[in-house]
Formats: sequence, structure tokens, C-alpha cells
Amino acid sequence: MRICPKRGSQRSGVAAVELAFLMPLLLLLLVGVWEVGRIIHVQTLMANAARDGARIAAQARTVNMIGSYTEIRFASGTSTPNIEDTVRAYLAGSGITDLTGVTVTFQFLDGDTTLTDPYQGVKNQQFRIVVTVPYENVRWTTLSILNPTTLTAEVRWSCLVDDPFTMNTEMPGWNP
Repeated sequence: MRICPKRGSQRSGVAAVELAFLMPLLLLLLVGVWEVGRIIHVQTLMANAARDGARIAAQARTVNMIGSYTEIRFASGTSTPNIEDTVRAYLAGSGITDLTGVTVTFQFLDGDTTLTDPYQGVKNQQFRIVVTVPYENVRWTTLSILNPTTLTAEVRWSCLVDDPFTMNTEMPGWNP
């Protein structure tokens, strides 16, 4: 009587060979999904940062601690708060620590489009804020599966500045 070896023992090395061939493809797919997820995450952070800047810009003027107006400007260092510093602070607070090469732009879309600062806008005037971040600043891997140079987010908003009004500064009197 002849004893045949088990059928499974003949294929024991095949699974290891198949895994060796498929592992690079599976890892490439996994890293690709990871990289796409990171891009989507950063795009969301950038859109939120642009919205935060637009919320500040829409106010045009704010009342400061001493009761006078502070004009909201675009550029960093020109006023506090300003759009550029607000966007950069949001990005830094969200974990994007390398802000080199980050650009923030502000532009009115209707009315007088030559104006450069939010406080110059009028009620319901449309504007946009564009935030651009170099992809090198936010990538997690050095693999170049996807290789965009920059990531961009844009927000369109309206000025919410109050209509001009005058106020009677005289206190009403009571005459008996």
C-alpha cells in the first residue's frame, strides 16, 4: 500500500511567494491612500483657515478696548487683527508648523476691485481669500506617489460692515 503525502503540504511555500510578490503593491496602495487622506485633511484645514480670515475681514472694523474703531487690514503687522496673521495662526494651531512659502491673498470681486484692505469695503461687497501652502511643508512621506507642488483653498465672502449712521449725542432732558 502506497501512502500519499497530504495535498496541503505541497503548497506550503506558495503563499509566502505570493505574499512576496503582492506586498510591494499592497504597501504602495496603502501609502497612496494615506497620502490622499493627508491631502484632504490639509485642504480642510486650509479652507477653515481661509474662513477664519474671511470672518475677520467681513467685519471691516471692530471696536477695540478703548471704544474706538480698529480697521481690519490684510497684511501682517499692519493692524491687530489682520487677515494674514489670522490665517497663519489658524494653520499653526492646526499643526502645520512650517509656514515658509505660505501665501494668503485678499481680493474684492465686485464694486471697486482696486481696494486692498477689508475696512475699505462696503456692505455686501464680495471678496475672496486664497490660501496656498507648498506641499513639501505638509507631506508625511518622501514617496512621490502623488506629487502636487502646492495645495490651495479659496473662500468667497461678503462684507458685513454696518451702514453709516449718525447718532444724536445730546441727552434728552426731562421738563416737568
